Formats: sequence, structure tokens, C-alpha cells
Amino acid sequence: MEKLKEELKKIGSLSLFFMIGFGFILVMMKLLLEQYEISLYVFSKVIISSLVAAKAVAIMDMTPILNRYAHSPRYINVLYKTFLYNFAVLVISLMENLFHAYKETKAIGEAIKLFLETRHLSHFLAVTLCVSMIFLIHNIFQEIDNYLGKGNLTKLFFVSKNSELI
Repeated sequence: MEKLKEELKKIGSLSLFFMIGFGFILVMMKLLLEQYEISLYVFSKVIISSLVAAKAVAIMDMTPILNRYAHSPRYINVLYKTFLYNFAVLVISLMENLFHAYKETKAIGEAIKLFLETRHLSHFLAVTLCVSMIFLIHNIFQEIDNYLGKGNLTKLFFVSKNSELI
């Protein structure tokens, strides 16, 4: 039962972090697209994306491949983890876009052709770059928390200064 509570707490805090980060990205997209009178519904996308990202990070954190550079200088570990997370996002995003194209065409070759013709590479790369920054920030905070001692980063930001003196 204790393990379940710990896992839920981890998923909850990761979800909140990603919800804030992805929410910022999608609100910026909504504001930028508004001048072209393109409406964008972001709330459900933020919720789903943050939950998926949180669970993916929690699972990937337990794998040996992600902890390959755990004993290297911290910046190498941060960059390595960020690269792996972003590679996973890139692959999943490509699969999602191809899936939507396949639903329209019902043929793989035609789906790839439709994907290349209709999907804007600049938009795809911009979103991927923004998501990369969110994962980079997450990995930096994770390394700082490990350096300070688990939980001390949270205390630094969420415990009032007066209670630290007591």
C-alpha cells in the first residue's frame, strides 16, 4: 500500500509539472493562432499529454538504459535523459500523425504521402522543441533534487521561511 501511495504521489507531481509546461506551450499556440481566427481547444490535450508524459517518465526512470550515465557529471545525465525522452516524443508524434493520415487514406503508402504533403514540418519541429525544453527543465530539477537530497527541492520552494527556523 505504501508503494502505491508513493507511485501515485510521483505520478501526481509529474502530471502537475507537465500540465503547467504543456499548458504554457498550448496557450501560447492558441494565442498565436488567434490572429488567423483559428480556434484551438487545449485543455483536454494538456490533461491527456501531461498524464501520458508523467507515466512515461515514471516508467522510463526505472529502466537501466535511462540510468546509464547516473555516475557521470550531472549535465551529461541531464542531456542524455533529455535526448531519450525527446526521441520517444518524436517517435510517438510521428506515429500519431501517420495514424491520423492512415485513417483518412486507409493505405500506408498513401498515409506517408499525405503526411509529408499536409503536415507542416516547422509546426511539428516547433512543438517538439518546446516539449524538449519542458523535459530539459524537468531533468535539471530532478538532478538538483538528487543533489540536495530527495524532497529538499520541494521544501525549498513550498515550505515557508519561518517554518525552516523552527
